Amino acid sequence: MGKNGIRAGVGIGALAFAMALVPAGIAAADSSQQSTLDLDGNGTLDSARLSAVGDGSQQVIQFTVDGRTTEATLTGDAYAGTRPMRVLDVNNDGRQELLVTESVGANTEWFGIWDLGADGAPRELTTQDGAPLKINEGGGVAARLGYECGPAGSDGRVLITLAASNESQAPEPAYDGKRIAHDVRDGVAAPVDEYPFAGVGQDDPVLDVAPDSCA
Repeated sequence: MGKNGIRAGVGIGALAFAMALVPAGIAAADSSQQSTLDLDGNGTLDSARLSAVGDGSQQVIQFTVDGRTTEATLTGDAYAGTRPMRVLDVNNDGRQELLVTESVGANTEWFGIWDLGADGAPRELTTQDGAPLKINEGGGVAARLGYECGPAGSDGRVLITLAASNESQAPEPAYDGKRIAHDVRDGVAAPVDEYPFAGVGQDDPVLDVAPDSCA
């Protein structure tokens, strides 16, 4: 899968120069968010609720499916508060996921992806080594971070992440980075293709992202 097959972006790994935090003292946003989605793929909408805990440095995500409510605790942002969740279906299997904000910086937002685990509780998408797969978006001038989804097989999808850093300002910004396509199965994202690039201009299509392609 070459450049055209990995036309999407999700920040993989936080780039240090894009990680300036929101200044202290900014008022927190709403302390809870709600969403409806089909978590188990049966065609009936379920509900999800995200709530701040204590000072907001932690959050609780709750899923209600067929009248049963389960929950999990995750990182939160005490200054930004809880943010609206985004409904995804990264592999197009009909079982939808949620993109949940964990931290907000001046130019970058950090997310986790949550779905319904086999035990009926919220489960965070991980890499093959068991570490949570973090999605980054933004980056400002210093970096380009983002995500989208691309077709795979007859009716599937891959989740594509983009991470690029600005390595030169003269005569115009130039970016080095890579796109990685992930096959998502049973809560695990496995890399299936990679497209590295170097010295591309700020308007190069390789830096474009289309998050709505994961909806």
